[in-house]
Amino acid sequence: MLKNPIHQELETINNERFYLRFFSERRKRIMVIDDDTDFRLSVCELLVEQGYLVMTAKDGEAGLNNLIHQVERPDLILVDVMMPIKSGLEFRREQLRIAELAGIPVLFLTGHGPVIGEWCLLKPFDEREFLDIVRGVVASDS
Repeated sequence: MLKNPIHQELETINNERFYLRFFSERRKRIMVIDDDTDFRLSVCELLVEQGYLVMTAKDGEAGLNNLIHQVERPDLILVDVMMPIKSGLEFRREQLRIAELAGIPVLFLTGHGPVIGEWCLLKPFDEREFLDIVRGVVASDS
């Protein structure tokens, strides 16, 4: 039986062995917003392996809706620039207009060049460099 891609994504992110490994303290939460399913899952897997709780969205509109309706806010948002429905830049503009969400740091992950005035990492990127940046941003927000 083929699994629905959403169920596969949740299964990857919520793999029990990762939860058991990091259960003892509050884990940092990271939201990944990207329309490329394979990339999104790869980033999620990498983050979960490092002990982060990860939530995802397939575009800026879904990401913003998820944020608005979540009780626990992420400590960091990773977002692609070019996406259908609502781009990463449109997402960021709207996020900054909502007081409860404006303080959440955003790191743009993009293959389209830097985003002026924002933290940005160009795709493809080195995993170690990526994780170092994520740790630094999450730690500075604590």
